Amino acid sequence: MSWYGARSVYHFGVNSEGLNIFEERVVCIKTDSFKKAHSRARKEAEEYAESNGIDMYPEQVCYKQDGDKLIKNYEVWSELFQSNMSLESFYQERYLKYLYVPEQA
Repeated sequence: MSWYGARSVYHFGVNSEGLNIFEERVVCIKTDSFKKAHSRARKEAEEYAESNGIDMYPEQVCYKQDGDKLIKNYEVWSELFQSNMSLESFYQERYLKYLYVPEQA
C-alpha cells in the first residue's frame, strides 16, 4: 500500500465584492494504485463539496508519495510548472494575485 496526495479545486463562494472564492485542497489517501487513489479522491471530494454546499472542479490530480512512512519534513505534494516569468512574478501570479483574505465582520 502506498500513500497518495490528491488535489481538488472548489468554488467556495462569492465575497461581498462579487469575487469568486476558490479552495485548493490536498488530502492523503492510502491505497495500492493510482486508479483507486483517483476513485477515492473523487468520492472524498464529492462528499466534501456536498457537505459544504460548494461546487467541485471535476478533475483531481494525484501524486504518489515516494516513501512508506510519514515522518518529519516528509514531502506530501510536489508539482512542477514552466514559465518565462521570474520566480517573483510566478509567485505573485499563482499565489498572491488571487489570495483570499476573509472579510472582517
